[in-house]
Amino acid sequence: MSWIAGFQTRLRQFLQRGAEDERLAEEFRFHLEMEAAKNIRAGDDPDEARRRAIAAFGGVTQHAETVRGARRLPVVEDVWLDIRFALRTLRRDPVFTAVAIGTLAVGIGAATATFSVFHGIALRALPVHQAENVLVAWNTPATTREHLPFTYAELGAIRERTRAFESVAGVAFQGAVDVVMLDAGQPVTLRATWVTGEFFQLLGVTAELGRIISGSDDAAGAENVMVISDAFWRQQFGASSSVIGHAFSWNGKRFTIVGVMPQGLEFPRGVQAWLPVLPSFPETLNVASEGSAAMVFDLVGRLRSGESIQRGSADIARVLRAGSTEPALSLRDMQPVVTTLRDRIVGDVRPILDVAAVAAALLLLIACINVANLQLLRGSVRTQELAIRAALGAGRSRLIRQLMTESTLLAVAGGEIGVGVAFGAVRVVRALAPAGIPQREMIGIDARVLMLAIGGTMLTALLTGMLPAALSTRADISRWLRNGVGDAAANRSAAVLRRGLVIGQVALAVLVVTSAGLFVRSLRSLERADMGFDGERLIVLETISPMRLNADHARAVALQEEMIRRVANMPGVIAATAMSKPPFSGAGGWITTFSTESKAVERAANNPMVNFEVVGPGYFNTLGLKVTRGREFGSDDAAEGRRTAIVSDELARHLWPDVDPIGQRIRLGEEWHTIVGVVGETRYHDLTKAQQTLYLPTRQFAGPVSMTLGVRTRVDDDQIVARVRALLLAVDPELMVVKGGTMHELLKAPLAQPRFGASLLGMFAVITLLLALVGVYGAMSATVTQRTRDLSIRLALGALPRELLWLVLREGLLIAAIGSALGISLALTATRLIRDVLYGIRPTDAPTFVGVAMLVMAAAAVACWIPARRASRLEPMQILRGE
Repeated sequence: MSWIAGFQTRLRQFLQRGAEDERLAEEFRFHLEMEAAKNIRAGDDPDEARRRAIAAFGGVTQHAETVRGARRLPVVEDVWLDIRFALRTLRRDPVFTAVAIGTLAVGIGAATATFSVFHGIALRALPVHQAENVLVAWNTPATTREHLPFTYAELGAIRERTRAFESVAGVAFQGAVDVVMLDAGQPVTLRATWVTGEFFQLLGVTAELGRIISGSDDAAGAENVMVISDAFWRQQFGASSSVIGHAFSWNGKRFTIVGVMPQGLEFPRGVQAWLPVLPSFPETLNVASEGSAAMVFDLVGRLRSGESIQRGSADIARVLRAGSTEPALSLRDMQPVVTTLRDRIVGDVRPILDVAAVAAALLLLIACINVANLQLLRGSVRTQELAIRAALGAGRSRLIRQLMTESTLLAVAGGEIGVGVAFGAVRVVRALAPAGIPQREMIGIDARVLMLAIGGTMLTALLTGMLPAALSTRADISRWLRNGVGDAAANRSAAVLRRGLVIGQVALAVLVVTSAGLFVRSLRSLERADMGFDGERLIVLETISPMRLNADHARAVALQEEMIRRVANMPGVIAATAMSKPPFSGAGGWITTFSTESKAVERAANNPMVNFEVVGPGYFNTLGLKVTRGREFGSDDAAEGRRTAIVSDELARHLWPDVDPIGQRIRLGEEWHTIVGVVGETRYHDLTKAQQTLYLPTRQFAGPVSMTLGVRTRVDDDQIVARVRALLLAVDPELMVVKGGTMHELLKAPLAQPRFGASLLGMFAVITLLLALVGVYGAMSATVTQRTRDLSIRLALGALPRELLWLVLREGLLIAAIGSALGISLALTATRLIRDVLYGIRPTDAPTFVGVAMLVMAAAAVACWIPARRASRLEPMQILRGE
């Protein structure tokens, strides 16, 4: 046993250096093999020879334990030695290290970027005092989910009689709408809204610069003022403090900027300027009828301490029931809808954010599974190393700690790169996010997001390291010493676990890909939605009229008709008309209530509140909107003549289900309008649903005259806008085209959010599918490597290469099939949660599920092909001769 004494000396030096030495490990194994061979030559049978060699090995192990115990390294030094050894080990396997770090970087980066978006939009604190107590409310009929407003009088009644709210204010029911103002004579388009004087005080907001709008600003005859958002201030004025006192002109009035609101205040969504109600619309004080065009509101209220949303909703309903004097209103069976301020701001974006957050979490989980699989595979080929280290005195906990150190280093490196990826991804998201995404300027990586990234990194280290480390250190060292191979049971356990993890990867990937497929199919359905009118070669030009015509309705109508006549006579133009608002420009023009002759008051109370459009001559012909009954507006529909109207099909069926609607009358305010035509339903303002609409001719409408033009051309003409602009200047030097575009360009706004969601989910789907396929490839590659001897024997015994090819392919496809079936089962349940954000398809859409399953199986076949082809090309004689 002289070799043991010499080896113990070198072992002591080795342990005192605190460094691993591969040559020492090889020397250890060599001496053990020589000792066993010497015992056999002395007459021992092989089992006894191995037993005596193991006894000698036990002496070395005991000595190693003694030396390690004597050293008693400080904790910090011991950890540092673990780190040094882990770095050397990872450096010796650069392919594994690069793949593991890259995989984790993708997962951590995607999760961090997604959380930063989620946090910026849905979680970041609003610049509002106790925002959780601020509620937003509107009305809805019991039989539908229409969003209906409160009148100015109803706001006043709730403010005076409320018990649940300490203060109440109003914000324009339409939200933020595009308004063209003049800045030193030049048109500027901004998204503005109107608020009552209590609005900012109720929110508890202080101005970033200047002051807020107060109650004294919201009074008839008060000076016209406005406040602007932080984003608009920076974009339009370069964050200059001289903005205070700057004035815009709108609707013949000058509005002076008195304040800049703090960053992050975006209510209503997308707003850039807030204006007080009464200076802009003094008629709001004199609401005498339902048909008035005065401002209507969503309610904003601050709850008293101890009150709840339910109490607030009940309080609003109580006040409205007690104070209503209009029969049509009191019998409409209205129910208030109440939500928190944050939920109102985030709105329909929240489901997309939730789905993206879940997809990012699944992506990170798949990345962790991938790295765990790599660790398991690597552990199966490190049996010799781990066994020798155990022989040198390392206990199982010590080996697990060392392997966990390697996993932690991988996770930290992946986390560092992932955070860098997240910074870049966030900048891209902020640049590409559509204007409809709320709080877009608040998206960023702050301390909270970084803390989440750090926590995710540590969790990743635990997920990727603990189970592989536990399995890799289960090997029976005596078996390895006798046979020179690892513990077969441990290898089988690791193989079963690897296959199980790959099945889980495929299942999760199928869930993400299916969700993305549903979003894409929904987007395609929305893009092909029938708008109800012909959008091909239709150009919409938004203009502003001379301010001198604001008080002269007859001259404004005459100018509009002259403008239409001249544009319609231009070369290449088929028809032209005027419209209230451009398509998809927001909440639309106006809504109204009404009554009819043929219904009792009780039945009339169930009439819907409908959208109404004020249209110029040739409107229906220009838009390609078919008149199904009656006629279009014509020269007989003059200002002094009989009041007329046209209704949409659905509205006509609702009001007059059993009689011809032509000739029926409808009451708006104090005037009766005779129905002269019925047209099809349109998705003019909301692409996702058709609206019941009432049309009035411009000549008979006492409100503002719109100068927005619709122009139908014979061919696509890029120069039409410039030619129309020049023509309008000839009609009147003060007519300006401020915006213009084709229907394809106008459709970008309603499609922006669905496209953003589909793109985001599509990106996650591609990455998760690729990671899952890497897992399938890794599992099958490991199978071929571990079964090389078995496969070689099969070939030597006459098996054909194609049989081995199919053997490996079959196993890989079985794994993919099980994972796909499990993933589809999960998706059938999980995708029901996103039904509200899908359009035109069901969450169990069969083509999507079948397409995803086929895609995954085809991709899995490609991933299995390379290791299967390698198996079919084995050279059995060379392999068996080597053994």
